[in-house]
Amino acid sequence: MTDWVQQAQTLTDQVLRPAAAEVDTSGKIPLSHFSALRDRGFYGLAFATKDPVNTLADVGEILISGCLATAFVWAQHHGTLLRIMMSRNNTLKARYLADLRSGAVTAGVSGSGYANPDNPVIVATETDDGYTITGQAPFVTGWGLVDTIGVTAFDTRAQKTVTFLMDATDGRGVHANRICLSAADASNTVELTFNGYEVPHASVIHVRKARRSGLSIADRAILRINGSLALGVARACLTEADRIGHPCPQLRETHTTIRTALNNAATGDGDIYNARAQASQFAVTAATYVATAAGSRSVTRGEPTERLVREAAFSAVCTTTPEIKSRILTARHP
Repeated sequence: MTDWVQQAQTLTDQVLRPAAAEVDTSGKIPLSHFSALRDRGFYGLAFATKDPVNTLADVGEILISGCLATAFVWAQHHGTLLRIMMSRNNTLKARYLADLRSGAVTAGVSGSGYANPDNPVIVATETDDGYTITGQAPFVTGWGLVDTIGVTAFDTRAQKTVTFLMDATDGRGVHANRICLSAADASNTVELTFNGYEVPHASVIHVRKARRSGLSIADRAILRINGSLALGVARACLTEADRIGHPCPQLRETHTTIRTALNNAATGDGDIYNARAQASQFAVTAATYVATAAGSRSVTRGEPTERLVREAAFSAVCTTTPEIKSRILTARHP
C-alpha cells in the first residue's frame, strides 16, 4: 500500500521546495512539477485511499509547504474530479473520469460560492439546448495550465445550481483576464467573464436544488481540505525556522493542535469555521515568527521568509468564506 504522506514529503523535499523561490520570482511553474504529480498518482489520490478527506488534507498540506503555486493548481483538480465521479451524466463520465483520475486530463474549478442563491455572480439561463451563462468568476486558478474547468452557476428561475464542464480556453462567450497575485502568482489565476456562453446538455455535470442553510458532510469535507492551505504555509514557516536555527517546539505543538481541531470539526465535533479561522491566524503567526527570526533579509524580495509572509497573507484570504472571515475579524487579540 502506498504511503501517500511519505510520497508527498519526498516529492516536496526533492522537487517542489528546491524550486519554490524560482517559481515565485519567475511566475512560472515548470511543467515537470505536474508530470511528477501525475507519474506518482497524485491526481487520482481521492480514489487511492480509504480515507480520502484526511489523505487529501494531509498530502495537500505537505505539497503546499513545498510550492504553494504548484499545489494550489493541483488541489483544484480534485473538486472537478469528484463532481464528475458523482455525476449522473454517464456519457460525460465515460469520456472524462478515467483521464481525470490518471492526470491525462487536468482540471480546475470555479467554486460553488459564485453561485450563491442570495447573490449569484454566475447565472445560468436554461434554453432548449442547454444553458446560457452570464456573469464573472473573479478567481479561477490554473487557466492555461489545466485542460478543463468545472463551473457552477445559479439558475434563478428554477432556483437550482448548474455545474458544467468547459475547456479552459478563451472562446465565444467566455474571456479570461489574468490577475497578478501577491503570492502563488505562477498559478495563472484569472477573472473569468461569461457573456452568453452556451453550455450544451451533454456538458452538464449535475443540476441540484440550491441549499440555503446548514452544512452537509461534503461541505465540511471541503472546508477541512481547504484548511490545508493555511496549515501548509505554516508548515513551511516552521521548516524554514528549523533551517535557519530558530526552531520553536511551541509553534509545532500549536500546529498539531489546530490540525486535530480541523479534523474533528470535519466530522461534526466542533465549529469548522472557527477551526479554519484559527488555522489562518496561525499561518500569519508562524510567518511573523520566522521573518523576525531571519531578521533584515525578510524584507529583501526573493528571500524565503519574505515569500512566506506574502503566502501567509494569501492563505488568510484565499478559500476563506464569510463565516471564517467573521471569526477572524472578531477574534480576541492580545
